[in-house]
Amino acid sequence: MNGNQYFANRYQEMDVSTATPLHLVVMLYDAAICSLEEARGHMERKDIAGRARALNKCNAIISELQASLDIRQGGNIASSLNRLYDYMKTTLFRAGVEQNPKLLVEISGLLENLRSAWKQIDSGITALEPNNVESFPGAGFQMNPPPVADRGYIKSFSISA
Repeated sequence: MNGNQYFANRYQEMDVSTATPLHLVVMLYDAAICSLEEARGHMERKDIAGRARALNKCNAIISELQASLDIRQGGNIASSLNRLYDYMKTTLFRAGVEQNPKLLVEISGLLENLRSAWKQIDSGITALEPNNVESFPGAGFQMNPPPVADRGYIKSFSISA
C-alpha cells in the first residue's frame, strides 16, 4: 500500500467512526453505487471475477440496509423499502446472469434517488438541536445504540471493502 492509499484509508476510517447513523446510511448508498459502477466496468472488460466481486459487494450493502429496517416501527415506508431492496437484489442477480449493464443502471438510479432522500434527511437532522432529534418522524430504521436520543430508527452498520 502506498502512502496516499494509507492516508485515504485512514481518512475513511475516521469518517466512518465519527459519522452519524444517518450519514452512515448515505455512505452505504455511496458504496453501493460505486460498486455498481465497478461492476459495469468489469462487464465491459469481460472480467467475470471482478464483476462478481463488485456485484456481491453491492448485494451485501443492500442486504445490510435491508437488515437494518424495523418493519414494525417503520410501517409502510419500511415495508416499501424492504420490497424495493428485494427487487434490487433480484435484479442484481439477473444483471449478472444476463450480463446486462442496463439493469445495473436501473438499480443505480434507484439507489441514487434513495441516497438523495437520506442525504436531505441527514442534512435536516444535523441542523436540529440534539433534544429535537427524538421528535423527528422515523423512516423505519432502528439505531442501536442511538448517539443522541433514547430511541431511533437505525440499527448499527458494518462497512467493509
